[in-house]
Amino acid sequence: MQLFVTGATGSVGQTVVPQLLAGGCAVTALVRGPAAIDGCRVIEGSLQEIDRVAGEIAACDAIVHLGCTRSLDSTEVLQQDIAGTAGLIDAWRKGPFIYASSSTVHGYPLGILNERAGIDLWNWYDRGKYANELQLRLAERSNGRDGAVILRPALIFAVNGRRHDRQMLGEIFVQCQLGSRFVFASDEALATYGCAFIGGTDFGRVVDAALTRDLSGIYNVAGGFCTWRELIEMFNRVAGTKSEFVVRADTRPKSGEYRLAQSRTELDTTAFANATGFMPKETLGELVEAFVRAEHSSPRA
Repeated sequence: MQLFVTGATGSVGQTVVPQLLAGGCAVTALVRGPAAIDGCRVIEGSLQEIDRVAGEIAACDAIVHLGCTRSLDSTEVLQQDIAGTAGLIDAWRKGPFIYASSSTVHGYPLGILNERAGIDLWNWYDRGKYANELQLRLAERSNGRDGAVILRPALIFAVNGRRHDRQMLGEIFVQCQLGSRFVFASDEALATYGCAFIGGTDFGRVVDAALTRDLSGIYNVAGGFCTWRELIEMFNRVAGTKSEFVVRADTRPKSGEYRLAQSRTELDTTAFANATGFMPKETLGELVEAFVRAEHSSPRA
């Protein structure tokens, strides 16, 4: 299968592309700057000028769209994420389109989310993701195209050269290294708030599984759930940090304190598991240990 992949050098792409190559796919990667990606044919360009490579896209058997500005700026999201994705869809001629959206389109919930849960768009990053979901749903199964597979992953805990590139795992680890105290509004919040997560390699396996089935629709994907307390205490054990917790009604952080999202986001992943048979392999402990090993072998400048 010949794939056209965006975002191949990003923090997610660095873990997804090797999985696609290992599965026997041939990858043409669109990159914004000069880059060499082992096993891939690379084209330099951006989503804003996607019409320049429309012929390349049309010739591919499927599209895997991982690229995103990750911006909160309305102009960047409109001109690059939304308009750029529209151009990518226009060039799509056959096969499936796999899109990496985000579970953050649900806002900051306190329960288990299935794909029909309410949408609560807090910022322009989330608005861009949801707008692209809508564009794809309108375009799929037309003019020779197959289905659009919209993946809403949990927080991706990827271990690679860009592990501090706005990833939650890196953000929490840095705060643990600083010895920050994590603030929670109540003992119940400390015991229950947290996030669903998925390892980077597992997310690559998700994309590979989506490509090999005739799927269409929105799918939650996750490898598990952890409380913030569990994650911080695991970093303390594995990395030898000594972060503590503060419980008080006013959670505005003071000097030396840090406030995580006051939410509990769990994902019901039944739909994707039933459609593909996917089962996660990476555990939270393995991901944290791998992250800390990577830090010790190549610490940040």
